[in-house]
Amino acid sequence: MTTAHVIVEASMQSPRPSIVFTPMMKLLAAGVTLALAYILYTAIHDVAIVFFGAAIFAYIFTPLIDWSAPFLRGSRIWATSLFFLILVGVLVLVGMQLGPLITSQYTALRADLPRAIESIKKLSFTVGETTLNIGPQITSTIEARLSSIPASLPRIFVGAIEGFLHTLAFVITSFFLLINGKRVAQVVFELVPAEHQAEVAHVGRHINGILRGYIRGTLLLIPIMAVLTTIALWLLGVRYALLIGIVSGVVEILPIIGPWSAAGFAIVMAVFQHPLPFADSVLVVGGVIGGIYLALRMFEDYVIIPAVVGPAVHLHPILVIAAILGGAAIGGALGLFLAIPVMSVMQYMLRWVYHKLISSDTLPEDH
Repeated sequence: MTTAHVIVEASMQSPRPSIVFTPMMKLLAAGVTLALAYILYTAIHDVAIVFFGAAIFAYIFTPLIDWSAPFLRGSRIWATSLFFLILVGVLVLVGMQLGPLITSQYTALRADLPRAIESIKKLSFTVGETTLNIGPQITSTIEARLSSIPASLPRIFVGAIEGFLHTLAFVITSFFLLINGKRVAQVVFELVPAEHQAEVAHVGRHINGILRGYIRGTLLLIPIMAVLTTIALWLLGVRYALLIGIVSGVVEILPIIGPWSAAGFAIVMAVFQHPLPFADSVLVVGGVIGGIYLALRMFEDYVIIPAVVGPAVHLHPILVIAAILGGAAIGGALGLFLAIPVMSVMQYMLRWVYHKLISSDTLPEDH
């Protein structure tokens, strides 16, 4: 072997590391990395939300793939493909069954809008001897919004294309994560030094329990509350009960704000119907529907949530409010959805840090 070959082979070998970070440099490198990640997130916020949503979707349904894969010769690809086929089939079936009914109620609602707008125009409040006519201002705002729709059609078309691409990215990313997500998590876990892996696994199990319990429980609330609300409104004779029920179920993913927003939406939709659904008084209609939503909310808080969410999340009301405000500011609707579980994880991590600071011999548990 010539001297040149020896030099080439020596240059191809990995050299011994000569750059060693001090503890301060490690903190600085971690801080810079987090700052750059945040800047990147804010720059491509809409795109990042798509991939983040796909990660949440895969996280929720990974146990289902774990359960079904052994029945398909251990193939996660086949299990994931079957899952998506069933999901599409269910969506198509639901669309075929509920689509005509939703369409008919939407058509009836549009036909009823002129009467509703006339009722809104007559809205007024009397304070002492002064009468405030607020109806014209409200209707002018609504009409301005409606008149701006044709001008925004090109933007809607571009948004439709962008929405299709986002949906495609969501499906592809979630498909990949459902197949390889556990392998990716294992690779990340193996980066932890061996002497710390047991403790990291313990903390990870608690975080997993918090996230999985809350997210899955909240998603179960959507169909449960949608069905209960639709039945209650249908029994009261409220028109468009299915539309109102679906909206009420979907906004359940927004903590605190969602249920009361749904109640307000249902009351507005009912009191402007002509004729009124079950009484001749607007106050009676609004009060009864408000009472129904309050009863459903109490049933949700004391029966459904303990059963489907369980004791996974323990937060003081002040922390809940702070989480909601912060989540809405950072991530919009998705931030609202994740605000409480993320705050609960942060609370658990602060307890873990406290155990480290006092050199405790134990690890924090759920309480």
